[in-house]
This record gives sequence, structure tokens and C-alpha cells, in this order.
Amino acid sequence: MAHFSGIELKNLRKEAGFTQKDLANKIGISRETVVAIENEHPKTINSLSLEVVNTWWGICRASVSEASQLAFKVQVMTFFSLQ
Repeated sequence: MAHFSGIELKNLRKEAGFTQKDLANKIGISRETVVAIENEHPKTINSLSLEVVNTWWGICRASVSEASQLAFKVQVMTFFSLQ
């Protein structure tokens, strides 16, 4: 099963200038969940909801480069084409 890349999500967070704790608070999840997502913990990454990914993206997108925005959009299109 395809999943979102925790590494890509981590790169978005870091480029946007958020700590794991900051982003977790903005999304409404625990810092531990952010760590598990970014480290691609199988149980967490496989149950990652579209709502969390969408919120993560919404928080980070205004602060990241156009190249990072494009890379994320490609990841989303790839994910949905594999579903």
C-alpha cells in the first residue's frame, strides 16, 4: 500500500520553520505522533489520515519554496494514482 512520505512531511515542516511541538499543536496531534510520522513508523504512517496531511500542508505551504510546493503536489498525485 502506498503512503505519504514522512520524510517529505518532515522536510516541509523544517523548511517552514516549525518545531515538531509547534506543528503538533497547530494540527492537534501529539509531538510523539509527529515524530512517528516523520520517522515513518509503519503503524503510524499507514494509518495517517488525509485530514492530518491536509492540515500539515495548509500550515506549511505559505512558508516553503515553490519547488517544495511542487514536490508535495507530485507526491499527492502519485499517492492517489496508486490508490
